[in-house]
Parts: sequence; C-alpha cells; structure tokens
Amino acid sequence: MPEIRVALLGGSETLRAAKRVVLSTRPNTKVVFDSDGFGILPQDFLNVNFDVAIIEQRLGSQTAFEFTKVFQALSNMRQEQMGRILVSAQFHETQLRLLAIEAGAVDCVFVSDGIETLVEKVFLCAEIDPDFAIRELVPELGNLTISQEGFQNAAVALDTLDAKEAKVLKAFCQMKSTSEIAVATSVPKIKVTMTLNKIQKLLMLDTRSQLMLRMYRLGALAF
Repeated sequence: MPEIRVALLGGSETLRAAKRVVLSTRPNTKVVFDSDGFGILPQDFLNVNFDVAIIEQRLGSQTAFEFTKVFQALSNMRQEQMGRILVSAQFHETQLRLLAIEAGAVDCVFVSDGIETLVEKVFLCAEIDPDFAIRELVPELGNLTISQEGFQNAAVALDTLDAKEAKVLKAFCQMKSTSEIAVATSVPKIKVTMTLNKIQKLLMLDTRSQLMLRMYRLGALAF
C-alpha cells in the first residue's frame, strides 16, 4: 500500500499532537503538514501535497465547511486532483456529516468516536472515490428536499444521458458498487467511473458522495 500523506489543520496543539502520535504509529502513514490554521487561506492549502487532510470544524474566523467549499472551487479552476478532506469535530452529529459531504469533504471524524475511528477513516479516504459516509447515512436520512429550480436543472442535465449512461446512474442509485454496476449494466468498470464523473460535472458536483446525496434529494435512490 502506498504511503498516505496526512495534513493536520486547525485545533489545539494538544489535539493535533494526539493525532500525530497515533498516525505515526500506523504503517504507511506520514504527517506532512501540521498547523493551527490561523492565517492559512484555501489558496495556500492548494500547495500542500497531501492525500488526506483533517481540518478542525472551527478554523479561525471561518468553518471547515466554508474552507472546503472554496478549496474545492479553486482546485477545480486549476483542474488538478487534490487530496481528500475529513472535517474534525467534538461530538458525533449526523448533520455535521451531511454539511461536510455537501461542502466537498468525505466525512467528519469525531473526538467522541475515538482515535481508532479517525485512523480507519483516513485509510478509507485513500481508496478510489471514497463514498462510504454517504452510503452509511442515506438509510437514516428521512426526507431531504431540493428546490424546484434545483430539480428542474438536474432534470435538464440528466436528460442528456444516453441509454447506457442512464443505466449506470440507475444502478448507482441502487447503492451498487462500481464493480456491481459494471456487471449489472455490462459496462466496463473504467466506463462506469467515467460516466459517474461525467454526471458529477453535469450537476456541478465535486465528489461521488455529493452525487449520491443529490440523487437522494431528487428521490432517485431505490432501497
């Protein structure tokens, strides 16, 4: 397994030190950046070469969610593949996990869940297109709404898909993995990935998790 480069941004020195110690004891992980976050702008963070960043929810005068949204927008402008982000908070809240996903992060990590959960999520983030958080959350979300304008915009975009692409999206909405979608639709895995990436761009989304959340809001997910 390749080395996972971890960046720590925000929070007290004590909290970051605890994360550094635990991560340094795990094979194939290395903390390459460590800062309290004061004075660091999203554009500055673009120059940090990380695979997974753990960003404290409260980051100076802004939140990690605001920071992540701007970071994702800037990375899109540069058309570069950047590392994944985990938002760090004190106590477990489903709403915080949703806010993180909507902002473009992979998930939240919570002090209340224990340090081993943080390590587990760091390793999960290193996988291709990690969407474990939203898949875990969807069955318990209840009713989430989308504006009429948002619904119409999505409908117009999705109407441009051809029959094969529509089948891939349908299988994705049935919570199938990339491999399962390939089998169900007789489409090569690389084509499945390309199709889902295309749909993300059509809907102006940054991550696979955001795509699944949008499909849920549109009422497209089948259980």
